[in-house]
Amino acid sequence: MLKHWWIHSARAVYVAVAVMALVVGLIGIVVPLLPTTPFLLLSAWAAAKGSPRFHSWLIRHPRINEPLIAWRDEGAIPTRAKRIALTMLSISWLALALGGIPHLLLLGLSGLFFALGLFIARRPAPAYEAEVPPETIKRYEGCVNYSDLRAYSDPEVFHE
Repeated sequence: MLKHWWIHSARAVYVAVAVMALVVGLIGIVVPLLPTTPFLLLSAWAAAKGSPRFHSWLIRHPRINEPLIAWRDEGAIPTRAKRIALTMLSISWLALALGGIPHLLLLGLSGLFFALGLFIARRPAPAYEAEVPPETIKRYEGCVNYSDLRAYSDPEVFHE
């Protein structure tokens, strides 16, 4: 039992990281400058390593599961989260530049921020963002079914 003490310690550390990241992510929902999605992703990752039950709760939670499932299944980041993350990276870099940090450090951070921004920007949007609600589809005047729509695109369908 003592020879595997480190497994229990590691699980405790993962659970602690998961809880702390979740708390910071939840604070980020109400604090405008604090990002939410990266902390939720960190929380889900750590929970999966430390507590399958906690991870399951995160994935099933109706308010926070959407970005977690999009990342897990598609490696996707919601468009809104991308915009916020890229804006925050830009604001952070500008604050550092105006803050008078050494030029060499600013150059290094520029490379890091650029790489991070590029990674975020290149992630696909989740599939649910591409879905078109049926009520937004516009039909041609007088068309009631598929065969009527085919008449507009395929002149051989209806002969007069």
